[in-house]
Order: sequence, then C-alpha cells, then structure tokens
Amino acid sequence: MKGKAFIFFAGIFLILGGYGYLKGFIDFKKPVFSFEKEPMEIGSQTKIKFKVYDDKPGLKEVYVYLLQGNKKIPLLEDKNFPFKLKEKEYELNINVLNYGLKNGTATLLFIAKDSSYLHNTTELQYNVKIDFTPPKFILIARPPDVRNGGAGFVLFKAYSDDVDSAQVKVGNRFYSCFNNIVNNPKIYGCTFAYPYYWLTKKPIVLYVKDRAGNVATKFIKYRFIRIRYKKSVINVTDEFIETKVRPLSDKNIDDPVLLFKYVNVDIRKRNEDVIHRVTKQFSINRPLFTGKFIQLKGSKKLGDFADYRKYRYKGHIIEGADAVHKGMDFASFRNAPVQAAETGKVVYTGFLGIYGNTIIIEHGMGIFTLYSHLADFNVKKGDMVKKGQIIGITDTTGLAVGDHLHFGVLVQGLEVTPLEWLDRTWLKTRFLNIYNRLKNLYGGK
Repeated sequence: MKGKAFIFFAGIFLILGGYGYLKGFIDFKKPVFSFEKEPMEIGSQTKIKFKVYDDKPGLKEVYVYLLQGNKKIPLLEDKNFPFKLKEKEYELNINVLNYGLKNGTATLLFIAKDSSYLHNTTELQYNVKIDFTPPKFILIARPPDVRNGGAGFVLFKAYSDDVDSAQVKVGNRFYSCFNNIVNNPKIYGCTFAYPYYWLTKKPIVLYVKDRAGNVATKFIKYRFIRIRYKKSVINVTDEFIETKVRPLSDKNIDDPVLLFKYVNVDIRKRNEDVIHRVTKQFSINRPLFTGKFIQLKGSKKLGDFADYRKYRYKGHIIEGADAVHKGMDFASFRNAPVQAAETGKVVYTGFLGIYGNTIIIEHGMGIFTLYSHLADFNVKKGDMVKKGQIIGITDTTGLAVGDHLHFGVLVQGLEVTPLEWLDRTWLKTRFLNIYNRLKNLYGGK
C-alpha cells in the first residue's frame, strides 16, 4: 500500500513539475543583462542604458546599486512588473556629486530576479572609476564672423586623455566635432551651420565631454552678419504643370493648383528628408578639401541660395506653395560636364523627385556637396572621386525648367550658402591656414 502511495504522489509531483516547467514557473535559466556600453567610468552626467531579459516566466525584480566604502546607494529598485514581462529597458542618469562620493574606484552592482519558483537571480559587478573632474582643453580657432545661411569652424586641443566626444551647439542645434583630423587624436575640428532663417544672433557653445560624462564648455565669440536673401515670384504655366509637375506626383490630382502645391510642398519635403538623412551620416573624419570648391566650368549663376519663392498661376499666387531654394543654380551649355567640386566619397546617386537625378559627395568633417537635375551618372555610391573629376552632365530632370546644375553644400545635414565654399579667401582664413599649420606640426595626409 505504501509503495502504491509513493508511486501515486511521485506521479503527481512529476506531472506538476512538468506542467510548471512547461509554463515557466519552474525554470533554470537566469535573467540576462544587455548593455549599450558597459560601464567603466561614472561622473557628473553619466548615462547607462541597458536591457534585462528573461524568457520564462518573466522578470520580477531589478536592482542597481553603487558601492563605495561603506556606502550602498540605490540607483534603481524596480519591483513593478506585469505578469510574464520578458524584457525591460532602462536608462540611468547618474550624478555622483549628489551622493557625496569621492574620486577613485567604486562598484556597480546589477541584480535581476525572475518570477519562477526558483527565483533565478543574476548578479553583475563592475569596478568603475569615479571621476567628476571636467575635461581640460584649449581653443585653437574660432570663426571671426558668421552669417545666417553660412558655416563655421571651431578647432581645439584636449589636454585630458579621457575625452569621449565634443559638440558645438548653435542656438538649439548640435553639431559633431571630429578628432583624428591630423596625426594627434587630441586635436578636434568642429563644423557647424547657421540656418538661413535665423535672423538674430544665437549663442554658440563648445561642449567637451569625457568618458565619465563630465562636460566642460566654452562660449564662442563671433560677429553676426545678417544676410537678407532674395524674394521672387515665378510664373507657373499649364505646359510646366503637365510636362514637369504631374510626372512627379504619386497621386491623381486633376486640379492644377492643388497638384502643383502637393508636388512643390509634400514631394519636396519628402525629397529633402532623404538629403538630410544622407548628409547626417558621417564616415570621413579628416577634411578631404584642400582649397575652394569648383563651380560648374564656364557657367553663370541663375538662382541664388535661400531665394524665397512664391508661385503664380494664371495671375494668382498659389497660396501655401511657397518654397526656399536651398542651393545655387549654374548653367553653361546643354549637357555640360559636371565636375566634383572637391575630392570625396560618393554617398548617394539616384532619382530624387523634384531634384531629378542627384549625386551627393562627402568631403570629410560633415561637409557634403549635392548635384541635381543631371542627365545620368558617371559614378556610383561608394566611389572615391577626385576634385575636378567628371561625375555627370547637366540636364532638366526633376522640377527644372531649363538645362542647369542645382549645386548645394550641406554641413551635417543642413544646407548652407555655396558662396563661402566657392571663395578661396573665406576657406583659407577660416580653416585651411590653421589646419595646414596643424598638419605640419603633427603630421597628416
């Protein structure tokens, strides 16, 4: 009888155990931590991003503690998990100055428990450096003046060994800085753009951050030059709408006014979103430009940068169809050869709506040039091109009336006036003279 009872209860136990295992309540796997970047140093503005994952049956508790000496500081104590939640993402913003810690070593302790009957627990410890001393640097160069629609350079040398990144903030916009522009990783070059639509002086601030998150700042002094860009009214004809506008629309719109407005506003924005996305991605730190950029050979200027354009159809302004011309138009003769304005890497080729066949070239330090309304391409994405190399020929593709080249310059995703980059004196005095001295001092290509 006792033997049968034992077998009965053993069977029940196996059944319940198997059920619990299948449902995850009996599970032997521990939760898993995944870090965006494993913590090594902690300072006055440190961010730690991580995920915690548990497949069965899910998370129950997550803790993070900072330990130094006899201090145990809770940074995270999370016990509020929905049933069977498998994954949760965290971002800790830590300022060690709030906890009375000292420069030196400390320990970060991460703990995660699952909701199984076994309470599987993962503990991770990281020995970290506590550092709340801001990085030290010296300014090498700043722009004497900046115009709305223009660009600028800031160069500095870091004296701290732990600089992680640097940015220039112009108004409310941030621009990346680049090291390794010469053969000294402590030399940084920063490029920035000043939007054409900002008509007043904005603060320009250099932010230098170390690996612990400490930030040192420097206000950049400069003289603001306000440029008043042109305004114009362009007549739109039925022929233009039928031959140029309608083929660019992905909607069947009969009304010519609504059709033009849709293409010139909605399609234009879609096309410019592509341009901005491409020119916000950098792969070249060192500047490949060595002098003024090349203008289309033998050309005359047809259209200005930041020209604010209204459009008129049959004597009436098309309301809501206004646009800003974000480059310069040059024309010489039909199907004229187009040269690369400077040495660089081709990062985009393709048909781009109102811009037609378009090429974008990266020149280092966040500088790009754009060539539009081309007939075809002599290059492809990924090609390295030399200054003056023929990359295509002019045409009327896209929303172009006559054969010409739309030429644009972008700094980290924002259009600026090409006039500065076509000016030998501007580029030499703002950047190249100083950069060449740094190359002679430290070496560089």
